[in-house]
Amino acid sequence: MASDYGDESGEKMLDSFTRFAERRGEFAMRQRAYDFQRACKNATVAAKEHDTSLNAEAAPEWAKLDMQEFRAIEGYDEIKQIIEAKLDAHGVEPHWFTDEQAAKEYLLFRVKDAREVWASFNELEQETEGVVERASERAKEKVQEKNLGKDERPLEERAREAREASKALEAEKTPGIERDRAERAIETRAK
Repeated sequence: MASDYGDESGEKMLDSFTRFAERRGEFAMRQRAYDFQRACKNATVAAKEHDTSLNAEAAPEWAKLDMQEFRAIEGYDEIKQIIEAKLDAHGVEPHWFTDEQAAKEYLLFRVKDAREVWASFNELEQETEGVVERASERAKEKVQEKNLGKDERPLEERAREAREASKALEAEKTPGIERDRAERAIETRAK
């Protein structure tokens, strides 16, 4: 998978979405992927605004992206690792800043790296669709593997078979002291 995407972000994304589909179901995983794609698209637009090659004015050395949209996605810590892996693949060293008063987190990056940042988010957005399909397939395969050992027969049939097996075991027992005591106890109660 990493070779499919040229970096580790693809593998992390596939693992994350597969685990999510196993826990929450395919529909929830697809909704999460849609939210992730939308957040990546918005981050791409925001990062382009910091690209100095598009804006000739004197730019500051650092820029920040508000991660609020990503934080709203369930499993944000995994999402953050996916983003970091993609940025690393593009040679961008991400820095994270948490503003506790505003309850926000920001991705800080050098303005000179803005092009690589928006390219990273753009790639994540594009790769998500393929990853979702593969994650869906993997999750279905894992569910099938887990269900191979399960007894698919109706409960009544399994209960009847268990009762028959219990009676057969009881009939095989030879009378002993315990059985004699139990029989005497039953006779005493009956009188």
